[in-house]
Amino acid sequence: MTMTEGMVGPDALSARDGRLAVAVHLPWYRSLPVSCVESVRVSVDGVPAPVRTVHVGDFAGRVEEAAGSEGSWDLRDPLDVVLDVAASPGETHAVEVALAVRIPYIQQAPGVALVQRATARTEGTLR
Repeated sequence: MTMTEGMVGPDALSARDGRLAVAVHLPWYRSLPVSCVESVRVSVDGVPAPVRTVHVGDFAGRVEEAAGSEGSWDLRDPLDVVLDVAASPGETHAVEVALAVRIPYIQQAPGVALVQRATARTEGTLR
């Protein structure tokens, strides 16, 4: 099993307040600080979709705001990614999520933390 296998599944798609939301699991073997989220890119049906907000644990905000967060992304909790895409329950979409998270305790070079990049695709019906 690779770290991306459980990242996004067909049951990860939902309609939240008229917007498409995707539940993204951490593609790493340990919980990480929310501040380690470097980027989240999503495409829906092959079209890039703007990320409106992300929510996990005590953090809710834009991806850019995650860098200043003191919250934690628990391995068991999904990152709830709300897109600027209109959606309704019952719709079916193909979604691709590209996530980059910094691993602060593993260095690629002195002072340069490893950035784990993972991409996962799924197709599902919104609940």
